[in-house]
Amino acid sequence: MIGLTSSNIAFESRELPNLLASACEEVRTGYWQFKFTSAPGASDPKAPWYLAMSQGRVIFSGSQPLSWRSLCQTLQRYLPSLRTASAKQTLQAIAQESSPQELAMLSKVLLKAEQRLPALEQQNVVSAIHLQILSDFDTYLFDSAGSGHYSDNNALVYQAPVSGFKLEDLIFQAQMRQEEWKSLRRYVPSMLGTPILNSEALENSSLDAAQKQLVRKLVGLGKPLSAIAQVMAKDPLETAKMFAKLIEKGYVTLQLSPDIAAKFAAPEVFIVDDSPLFLQKFKSLVTRWGYRVNAWGDTDTVVQKMQESNPSIVFLDINMPGMSGFDLIKEVRRQPQLAAIPLVLLTAENSLSNQWRAKWGNCKFLAKPRASEEIFSFQVELRELLKEAVPLSQ
Repeated sequence: MIGLTSSNIAFESRELPNLLASACEEVRTGYWQFKFTSAPGASDPKAPWYLAMSQGRVIFSGSQPLSWRSLCQTLQRYLPSLRTASAKQTLQAIAQESSPQELAMLSKVLLKAEQRLPALEQQNVVSAIHLQILSDFDTYLFDSAGSGHYSDNNALVYQAPVSGFKLEDLIFQAQMRQEEWKSLRRYVPSMLGTPILNSEALENSSLDAAQKQLVRKLVGLGKPLSAIAQVMAKDPLETAKMFAKLIEKGYVTLQLSPDIAAKFAAPEVFIVDDSPLFLQKFKSLVTRWGYRVNAWGDTDTVVQKMQESNPSIVFLDINMPGMSGFDLIKEVRRQPQLAAIPLVLLTAENSLSNQWRAKWGNCKFLAKPRASEEIFSFQVELRELLKEAVPLSQ
């Protein structure tokens, strides 16, 4: 349920984007502070999240309110040139030279710092803050539940280090990034996974020597992908894309702790059909959507295989040699471990009698495409069925 009382909001998973956009329709200058009961991507789900607004635009995001210290942390995250000993000394000297009132005027302090540190040109500052906001949106905006409180702080008009970003633009960009994250989930289900090198595969790959050296160096850190992204000063999404390609080609595998692996494992779809071509096309399609697929064509051993894999849903061809789909339903329902699994009957014969028999067996029914013009509608029906019966975690 969504609750909105003046400047206080309460939200469940995936409710925050619309609620935040609605609450920020009026021009505001101040802080949103969010506390979460669940934040799946956060390193510390209990830590608060601050969103700073100036005249209706987002100017900062982080686990602390905007200050010279928190700003420097964000800049050092995305600008590696600010991590050197000399750069750190310069930033510290600027803080010591400036009064609290001067430090609060962040745009002026940044101008002073830019004269001593060329990497602090305005374009780099804007880019670093923008990436930090999007990264926080990835973590908190969609999958988290909790509450938020807004408080006015007109001083942010003068403290703002950048002119800021439109909230609706940021939410749109975050939604696009969510789609990209979904497409990567097959290879990178969590940034908390640690990459493990397949030395032989990498050595025999088509990568050049410099690329191979970089992969060895990054994997050799022994750190999870989230930490590697920080070492590289890269956007976590871009880091995930890079490693997804390496994982897809077999140069690297991603090691997840048992609790994380269980949390992010995609549902398994089991399909039984005597057509190798149909099994291949089905597996390719459904795997691309983010599911794990176990394709099987031997009715003599299929029940044992189902018990070993414990799938989330099973698709059965009605017309198979040895045992029909209807006979197989009875055999599956006799197994306590499989009795409650959703079953879907597949057939090219979209007859009323087959539909009634599926209903009698407490199964869903899906007609196979018999002509090329029916393929698209079959794919749409299949995807909607999977979304309803075994939705992917968001």
